[in-house]
Formats: sequence, structure tokens, C-alpha cells
Amino acid sequence: MSANLNFHPLFQWKLNQILADLKARGWQPVIASGVRTEAEQAEEVRLGHSKTLKSWHVPSTMGYLPHGKNSVDMVEGNAADIVDKRYGWGGPAAKAGFQFWKDLGEIARKHGCRWGGDWKSFKDVAHVEFLFIEAAPLKNVTV
Repeated sequence: MSANLNFHPLFQWKLNQILADLKARGWQPVIASGVRTEAEQAEEVRLGHSKTLKSWHVPSTMGYLPHGKNSVDMVEGNAADIVDKRYGWGGPAAKAGFQFWKDLGEIARKHGCRWGGDWKSFKDVAHVEFLFIEAAPLKNVTV
């Protein structure tokens, strides 16, 4: 497993905490996937591993959140896929109820990250993401 780990410093700090907490529970966590190019993300969609081209794995992905009546915050994010190096996505880890995934979700949420296992339509149990706002709200925007 090889991953581009060029994350935003705040997300990298959170990932380090998540990995340390997983290790403290006896797991052997590794980042299996980090930053992707648009072409790499398109291949993940083609293979059925992802459902969107607008992934937080891709640095060019941007989002908007309402910030009052006539302004929005421009949101950026990062994402990583974390697995136990002994299993990856195979063996017991092929089941969504595998204890590693439950621990990952609990720990990711504890550190303010979103976990793909909480998603309703497409469970991505290895996925952890963090959104951040780098600029002042955009004013006079129709939402």
C-alpha cells in the first residue's frame, strides 16, 4: 500500500492522533490511500470503490456551506483511507462489522473527523475526512 500523504497540516495532526489511538487498542493501522489525482479518483469510481468524482481525496474539490442569509463559506477538505496492515480490506475486514472499522469510526469522530461508515447510501468504512475553512465568508451570494 502506497499513499500520497501530502495532507493539510491540521488533518495530518488529526490522523496522527487517530493512528495512535488505534495502535493503543492493539491495531496496526496504516494509511492505504491519501491524496489522489482526478484521474486516480475517476478510476476509483470506475472500479466501484467510490461513488463520486468530487472526493475530498482530490485537492481540487471545493464545497460551499451557508454562512448566514447572503454569504457562504468555501470549504476544503482532505480524506484518507485507513486499514489494519494485517488485513487491508480482506479476510475479516471484508465485513462492515469488523471491530477495526467500529474502532476507526469511534476514534475518527472523537477527533472531529467524519467517517465513511456513517454514510447511509454507500458505506466506506476505511474512509476518514476532515473539512476546513481557509478564508472569510463570501458575501452577497445567492444560495
